[in-house]
Amino acid sequence: MSVRYRTVLVGCGGRGRSHALGLLASPPRFELTAVCDRDATRARVLAAELGVPRVFTDAAAMLAAERAEVLCFATPPAVRLELVELGVRHGVRAVALEKPLALGLEEARRIAAVCDAAGVKGVVCHQLRHGRPFRQVKALVDAGGVGAVRLVHATARPSMLRVGTHLVDLALWLAGGPAAVSVVGRAEGVQAYAEDHPAPDHVTGAVELATGARALVEIGSRAPRHLGEDGFWGDVAVTVWGTAGHARVVLGGGWEAITAEGAVLSGPPDASPQEAAHLALLADWLDDERRVHPAALAPSLAGLEVLFGIAWSSLAGRRVALPLVGAPEGILERLRDALGAAPAVA
Repeated sequence: MSVRYRTVLVGCGGRGRSHALGLLASPPRFELTAVCDRDATRARVLAAELGVPRVFTDAAAMLAAERAEVLCFATPPAVRLELVELGVRHGVRAVALEKPLALGLEEARRIAAVCDAAGVKGVVCHQLRHGRPFRQVKALVDAGGVGAVRLVHATARPSMLRVGTHLVDLALWLAGGPAAVSVVGRAEGVQAYAEDHPAPDHVTGAVELATGARALVEIGSRAPRHLGEDGFWGDVAVTVWGTAGHARVVLGGGWEAITAEGAVLSGPPDASPQEAAHLALLADWLDDERRVHPAALAPSLAGLEVLFGIAWSSLAGRRVALPLVGAPEGILERLRDALGAAPAVA
């Protein structure tokens, strides 16, 4: 039997609004009782627009007052662990947070450990897989439409911590969900370290999968360009190469495939928001322990480790095994210092 979960939201900017709309799209599953933002005006505006009854500027006060079961937050990426710990202290059953899981591997592991120790479910907003083009390509690949998967080529022009976890999530999912067992990486450029998602300007990684297939990941300023400048944020592409065909999705450009039977298929992009589908799966997981969310903390952490494995490999000058064991703290900061001030060439 489905249950309606009492939910609160921290962060009332653009991404927070998207999360709120995703919650409100499933009124039988979620009751959004309050929103919170340090900017009181922004919180009041969002609450008034969406009909949310209560507004707070302090997350602790909101959690104490609302007795929420689900804490959803879409804050700047430097604010993660403290909100997770706050939610756990106030007895939430689940946290739903914006990607990336964290800006550092140590914090990401701490978030996973805190939730695991408290029995709190956690999900990261890797919602792109719910879009129609990705689902169509997934169905084609799973049905053997391109033969056995040999290579997944995943590219994105936005930087590593902006879309990289989306990209790894999509690549592993479309490949059938195998574990990544090692990676060889290369990074360059430090200009993107000045952004709120600090990372190299560009990273490239060759990832060995447990099936024997490979994933080639290119993220940042030197990534292939499938769209014009006006399509920068939608220039996220995943191509699955099989033994008998291939299929490609470009987030802002649609999908195409040549199948094992020689059929040429294609379809348009899907610009509709996918947060509702992502969050509905969280409610299903809360209903039934067996229905684990595909973007739960464990697979999300594994995907983040692929990216940090690329960074560590670039820093160490060698292939590194996954999951990462014995990795130094502050990998991205160490890499920044090693890269120096020379930007990547676009």
